[in-house]
Amino acid sequence: MLRNLQHVGIIVILNERIKKLVEELTFKKVSIDEPLYTSNLIDSMGTVDLALMLEDEFNIKIGTEDIIEPNFDSIEKLTNYITNRIS
Repeated sequence: MLRNLQHVGIIVILNERIKKLVEELTFKKVSIDEPLYTSNLIDSMGTVDLALMLEDEFNIKIGTEDIIEPNFDSIEKLTNYITNRIS
């Protein structure tokens, strides 16, 4: 039970950190499940910028093969991706 609560807490923190980066990049308020590509909030240049920001924020390396819609199309998907990378 405690482990599940810790996991939920980590997800909430990651969502907020990633949300801040996305909003800094898009200059708009964004919900965690809002599509970033299909709603045209982020274009190809924005994707590169976001990947660099995420690398700096979480001290990870993101390969170009990972910059795909299933990983990058929402804050929620980005959180799942980052969680898998750092765990």
